[in-house]
Amino acid sequence: RIQQEPGKEQPCFNILACVLCQRTDDCPEKYGEKRTYKEYNLTVHYYCLLMSSGIWQRGEEDEGVYGFLIKDIRKEVNRAAKLKCNICKKKGASIGCVAPKCKRSYHFPCGVQRECIFQFMEQFGSYCWEHRPVQNLPSDESRGSSQCTICLEFVEHFPVYNILKSPCCKNAWFHRDCLQYQALSAGVFFFRCTVCNNKDKFQNEMLRMGIHIPEKDASWELEENAYQDLLQRYQHCDARRCLCRNGRDYNKPDSKWEIKCCQCCGSRGTHLACSPVESWKENWECIECRSIFAKSGNYQNQKKRSMATSEKIDVTGRLLEEPSPKCPRQSPGSQHSFLLRCVILHGEETTA
Repeated sequence: RIQQEPGKEQPCFNILACVLCQRTDDCPEKYGEKRTYKEYNLTVHYYCLLMSSGIWQRGEEDEGVYGFLIKDIRKEVNRAAKLKCNICKKKGASIGCVAPKCKRSYHFPCGVQRECIFQFMEQFGSYCWEHRPVQNLPSDESRGSSQCTICLEFVEHFPVYNILKSPCCKNAWFHRDCLQYQALSAGVFFFRCTVCNNKDKFQNEMLRMGIHIPEKDASWELEENAYQDLLQRYQHCDARRCLCRNGRDYNKPDSKWEIKCCQCCGSRGTHLACSPVESWKENWECIECRSIFAKSGNYQNQKKRSMATSEKIDVTGRLLEEPSPKCPRQSPGSQHSFLLRCVILHGEETTA
């Protein structure tokens, strides 16, 4: 069988029971997508069909149900009708434990409730609660607790069904449900260890332990205009004194009122007329980036500027530099309130 996501065809949905597990639950995260096909008089959960022991995907993607032929589904329903579930004791148990000599059969929802392991890879094998795979860990790693790096709740370092450990990071532990929700959202291309970003080793272990990783793009990649905000360029003049009569957000390309962004961080800007540069052919860095360069020793390798250490004003009275780091940056409208606070504080100290 090949693992695949449902096709683009959208049949109608209703609350009819799945022909395999006989449940009406509609919970895609636990049981896979539930679909009803009126033309076949058939309702089925995707995982119930995928994990059934006596059926294979023999059709193309657009044939039957998820590639399972209708006649094969009917045969599987008849086969399962003769088998009793070892958990709920009802007929229709289409899934069997693949461990040698184990005769247990169960419905998919019953297996989830009883903490069975379903491996969504290769032969899509299932293991009962007695024969399910476990994580073998050194004794010194099975003590203490740490935060699940997905939900940030604390988990005990104990290898049980609902708690899984990353195979590539010593102190990375997760809730099973957290990992499953992340895998469904990230898909096979982006599901990785949240601590070290390992992909191959992490995915292999999670598949072995029953995490379903769908072969699809991440949910955020499919969202329309998800990155639209990142395409907007910063457009605001952060010079201490903006000379533009139209305001700090005014931007006119190819003129002295075009806003140029800091070449390092891109999160600060200035009009050409409000900056010390004479043309846009020169590079411009904001005061924060210049201070970082100075501290790292790389500033001397940059182009020397005659007015880089303090604020300077030319013969026209135009502000050429922002204030030095010792002086807090203020907008022109806040200078009056700043001086007023200084007078009030000075008066309180005199009275004291």
